[in-house]
Amino acid sequence: MRQASESAAEVPLVSIGVPVYNGEAYLEDAIRSVLAQTLDDLELILCDNASSDRTPEICRDHAARDPRVHYHRNPRNLGAAANYNLAYSHARGRYFKWLAHDDRMLPSFLAKASRALQERSDAVLCNSVVQYIDSRGAPLGLYDTQLAGADLDAPSQRFAWMVLRSHTCADFFGLIRREALRDSLLHATFHGADRALLAQLALRGRLMQLPAPLLCIREHPNRYTRSQRRSVDRAAWHDSAGGHVSFPTWRLYREYVSLVRREALSPEERTRCYAVLAQWWACNWNAARAAVDVLAVAVPSAPALAERLKIRLFGAAPGHLFADRR
Repeated sequence: MRQASESAAEVPLVSIGVPVYNGEAYLEDAIRSVLAQTLDDLELILCDNASSDRTPEICRDHAARDPRVHYHRNPRNLGAAANYNLAYSHARGRYFKWLAHDDRMLPSFLAKASRALQERSDAVLCNSVVQYIDSRGAPLGLYDTQLAGADLDAPSQRFAWMVLRSHTCADFFGLIRREALRDSLLHATFHGADRALLAQLALRGRLMQLPAPLLCIREHPNRYTRSQRRSVDRAAWHDSAGGHVSFPTWRLYREYVSLVRREALSPEERTRCYAVLAQWWACNWNAARAAVDVLAVAVPSAPALAERLKIRLFGAAPGHLFADRR
């Protein structure tokens, strides 16, 4: 148990939050990638969502052997969103990063990303080019999210770059200035919540990208984006009380509008952001996605069917290197 009287010197520079549920297959690799970082001024927060496999054993073993590792187990599965947010709530570092339990970092990721944020007080997030890996850890391909396009002065330009382009939201797993996450959306309980948080961070500061591929995202059949195809299943994954009717595209747009209304922007920048949102409906099939959300009430498999049809006719979106074409 941490002592309330801990000194500032004991507060780590970086906090890494790993939310996990039944992650025994890849969790060990993710933990080792954190503990092998060249920057060792860190804490690793393992949030176990009531796993029923070997996840608790793996977590307890590392927590017993390394004082930087802290293990928290939920009494029941709260849903992924709540578990992600609990990982953040336990963090103490100046910088924070979520790491998916099936991903890993190269040893220099934290050192280089934290140095970039320390040198740029106007930046709130730093990520690298992404290396996709397979279930065994072998490289599959690189994905440049073009995050550097959001390294701009004007909040409206950064906002436009994040909401009008097609991207996989891999930058949700970048290193984030923790104070920039205060009173933010964090991980909301809907499909696309990561996109909403990135848009909010873009309104709060610059987003930076390291050119070297230092973050590895694992491609395997049990990934959320592969295993949860129906709207109702995606809702239940985010929120254990899910299973209800979900309109994620409409919810995402509503969050965008709310962000523009609430964030600290000049009147001119707020107007420009609203203009961006007027364009949003004509970009990236958003109007069609909104229609599919409604159709999914009667046909739960509609989102997956529509996505497969789009891929067959027009190809996968940038970064979706391994789209399901069945």
